[in-house]
Amino acid sequence: MTNVTHYFFRSSVNSGVIGVLVGIMASGAANIKDYRKGKINATDASIRVGKEAIGTGVATGVSAAVAGAVGSSLLFALAVGIGVKYAWDAGVERLEDESS
Repeated sequence: MTNVTHYFFRSSVNSGVIGVLVGIMASGAANIKDYRKGKINATDASIRVGKEAIGTGVATGVSAAVAGAVGSSLLFALAVGIGVKYAWDAGVERLEDESS
């Protein structure tokens, strides 16, 4: 790996980890609220948090990697992240529909 490639790889992995943490916080807060209201049980809340955390981490990591590789703007990175998260959510939804 060249220095630049190594930097982008580490940067995107670190960004992905931060994305996972943000996903845990955001989804955790929403799911605690639903759990306390009795809308979902603890297992469902945990599964939801896990799916959101992984999806957010993947979207963040990919957007950092793509933006870093092409040297683009924050707006481009946000657009890539939104697209990746949208695709992630659609894929998860499709898998859940097929399994039920």
